[in-house]
This record gives sequence, C-alpha cells and structure tokens, in this order.
Amino acid sequence: MKERLNKSIKKMTTWQRRFILLAVINGVLLVTFFVFLLATPPVSDTLPNPTYQEEAGAKFTVETTKHDLNDLINTYINQVLKTNQANFDVTVDEDIVLNGELLAFGVPIPLRVTMDPVVMANGDLVLKMNDLSLGLLDLPRGRILHYINRQVETPDWLYFDSENEQIYLAVTSIEVDSNLRFRVDALDLSTDAIIFTFTVPKSGVDQDATSFDN
Repeated sequence: MKERLNKSIKKMTTWQRRFILLAVINGVLLVTFFVFLLATPPVSDTLPNPTYQEEAGAKFTVETTKHDLNDLINTYINQVLKTNQANFDVTVDEDIVLNGELLAFGVPIPLRVTMDPVVMANGDLVLKMNDLSLGLLDLPRGRILHYINRQVETPDWLYFDSENEQIYLAVTSIEVDSNLRFRVDALDLSTDAIIFTFTVPKSGVDQDATSFDN
C-alpha cells in the first residue's frame, strides 16, 4: 500500500504537486482564521445616547419605496463601509440583506447578513441581525459582526453592537449640505411604508441667507 502511494506521488506532475500544496496552505490559513475568529470575544462600539432634540427650522416629509431606497443604499454603500478587503451590495425586500465577500489571508469568503430594521423613538435606526453567515460554517453572529467591524472603516454615525447582534445607525447625527438633518419616521418593509422627515435648521437658513447677501 505504501509503495503504491509513493509511486502515485512520483507520477504526479509538478503542476499537480503545486496545486495540492496550494490547497493545503489555503486550508491551513482558513482553519487558522476561523480559530482566531472564535477565540476573539465580540466587543461593541460605544453607542450614542438616543435622545431627540427638536430643532427650529423648515421641515418636510419624504415618502419613498423599497426600490428607491435600495438604489440609494447601493449608490453609497462602498463609501459608507470603506475597505480594500471586501465588496458589498444590499437588497431591500421583505428584509434588508447585505451580501459581499471578505478577504482572509487573500482568500475571499462569502458573507451574507439578513437584518430587520427597527425605528427608534428619536428617529435613529437599528438593524437587528436575523441571520449572519461567513462562508459555510455556522459561527456565532456576534463574533462575525465584530470581525466585520475590524475590517471596515465606518462613519462616526454607524455603530457595530456586536454583543447584541445589531447595527446602530445614528441617522439624526448625519449632516448634509446646509446643515440639513433628517430622521426616520417609518420603515415598514412589509407594507412599503418608508418615511423620512428632513429639517433645515433655522441657523442653517440664516447662514445661507447671509452668504447670499454677501
């Protein structure tokens, strides 16, 4: 039996040997990665205090659809989650699904995250994990979320709450041009009821008027 094995190895071409060696190396690296992932306890970002402050200014309400929201998210997703180690896209349907690949030791690992949106009383948004998978292995969701957090650079209004398996979006802290702010009033994917309120603070209006006069 041993002689047959030795003969089989000798008959292998250089290309076949290199292929097997590469497969073994990749396997060892992936096992090392998953062991590291399991050995690293999940740590959450420090979440903001979800308080609501009413601002004086012009307000207007915008209603949109899942289709338009999906297009908007995918336009900016790679600007929000900045990394050279992954690519992402989002599908908004009955729930919110984030698909992508993370690189571990140069090996792409499929990522799929299914989330339910929960609107906070102050207008912020929480994305609660329903299902989260990295590759074919069933790993703790909190640890996977913690690993994703370490791989991507995020804006200061996005928080990974790995311990509670959710992502906190402090949308009321996002400032757009002219100090425009917005809050989420409703995000019910089952009825396609998606409503935002935008506020132009009075201070922002006064500043723009002063600039125009000058």
